[in-house]
Order: sequence, then C-alpha cells, then structure tokens
Amino acid sequence: MSSLLDKTEFTQEDILGIIASRTEESINIDFKDARALSSGDGKEISKDVSAFANSDGGLIFYGINEENHVATSTSFVDGNKYNKEWLENKITSNIQQRIQNLLIMPVRFDNDVTKTVYVVKIPKSPNSPHLNGDNKYYRRFNFKSVPMEEYEVRDSYLRFSASMIKIDSFIVQLVNTNYINRYEFKIEVLITNTGNHVAEKYKIAAIIKATIQAELTATNPYSLTNNFEEGRILSTNVVPAIFPSEKLNILTFNLSILNENILKFIETSTIEFTVFNHGSIKTSSNNQIIGQMKKLVENNNFPR
Repeated sequence: MSSLLDKTEFTQEDILGIIASRTEESINIDFKDARALSSGDGKEISKDVSAFANSDGGLIFYGINEENHVATSTSFVDGNKYNKEWLENKITSNIQQRIQNLLIMPVRFDNDVTKTVYVVKIPKSPNSPHLNGDNKYYRRFNFKSVPMEEYEVRDSYLRFSASMIKIDSFIVQLVNTNYINRYEFKIEVLITNTGNHVAEKYKIAAIIKATIQAELTATNPYSLTNNFEEGRILSTNVVPAIFPSEKLNILTFNLSILNENILKFIETSTIEFTVFNHGSIKTSSNNQIIGQMKKLVENNNFPR
C-alpha cells in the first residue's frame, strides 16, 4: 500500500494491477467511476479532494469501478470531454485555500484519449483546513468524505497557526581536557520549528538517568533538578524566539565520567528529552547520544 501511495507516475499496467489485485479503498485511496466527473458544478469532486487534503492525503482514481470498496474494473473517462485542465479547474475553483503540490496524472489506455483514467494525488496539507465550494469542511472517515465537526475545524486551525518545536539533532564531542582519568563529553541539543509561526514559549529538558556518578555542567542558562526516581533534569531557563524552519542550539552540557566507570555508564544510562510547547508535552527516549558516546570511547586516542 505504501508503495502505491508513494508513486508519482502511473501506467496502464499499474491500473490493471490495482484491479487484478483487488485493491481496497481506505482512508488514503478512493475509486470513482466515470460518472463522478459529470456533476455539474464540480463541488462533489472538490469535496473529495479537500477531504483528503484535510486528512492524511492519498489517491483518487477517476475511471475505476468498485464493489464493496474493492476495485473491480475500468470505467473509462472520455478525455476529450473531461480533460486534465477541466478537472484541475473544477478542483482549484471550488477549494479555498489552494492545495499545494496536487498532482493530476492521466493514464491513456492504448494511447486512446477516450479511454482515460485520472489519478489525483493529494498531499496531506500543512495549510488545512481547506473550505469546499459548498462552504463546508470535509475529512476522510473510513471510505467516505464526511463534514468536519466544529471542534475539528478549530483544532485544525490551531495546528496551522501553532509553532511546533521538535528535537532536530545532537552533536556529541569528546573534549580533550587536562584530566587524565576522565572522559568528558560535550553534548549539544539542536531544535527546529516545524510550524508556521514564530515560537516564543517553549521549554526543553534533558533527563539523565544513571546509576554511575557523572559530573554535569552546562554552558547555557539552565536549571538542574536532582530527582532520585526520575534522574537529573537539566532544563533551559532562557528560550530565544525561533522562526519557522529555523534550527537552533538550545542546550549545551558536559558530562564528565571516570575512566573506570565509562563502560558501565554507557551500558546502564539513558538520556531522555521532554519538549513543552503549545500546551503539549512530548517525552522521548534517545539512545543516539549514548551510542555516539560509545563510538567515541571506542575510537578514543586521548592519552590516559
């Protein structure tokens, strides 16, 4: 299924394969016979397209019959009467705001324009909700396009307007210090804003759980809480504004561990991150940092 949804080109063989394999409709796939394009004002067409964009995206096949939501046979569209430009106009003129990166792919059987199947690929839209020409918002539910509830429209608008702070990546370095009996690691945490607005209110916390003692220092303004059950919690005190798609180093801290304890620390410790943003809390374990520390120890050439 995922390979079908990933396709950006379709052939006659692809369409016949979909029918032969009895592909089922789903929240991401819809089959329409040729009659679906004959609705006068195009609002039924745009209703289905906007529902996909307001949900998880997917594919609409115009020119395939279905029975009990299973593809059964072709139902060719006359491409002379309903050409690609006509279909695109019905979609764009009935949906506000315009859906970006929408694809319409005509498949001509035996190179005959009167034997056409249109494949419309709709992305999950970051600009949802999209309003249909009948002044309603729609979403996909099982095999259908259904009107959105008021709270769903409101939540969709909030997601669009929200800043979305996420952990982007980590940089782990082995610091060559004057200590001859310790490993000292410098760890940088980079975040990014995947939303549509500037983020000004958020907080990042690193939770270090270890049975082996390690000295911890940070270069950013920070708060440090020692909790026996939860571990040592290092959180940001100052949070600069971060623009959409911007990447920012938000937290830098050092871990210093005795040589004799380093392998035990790597084997038994965990580092988790909690992101507080826009009323939500997301906590995720991350073994990437511990894995990078292990690799640096294995490749370490510092004199000890």
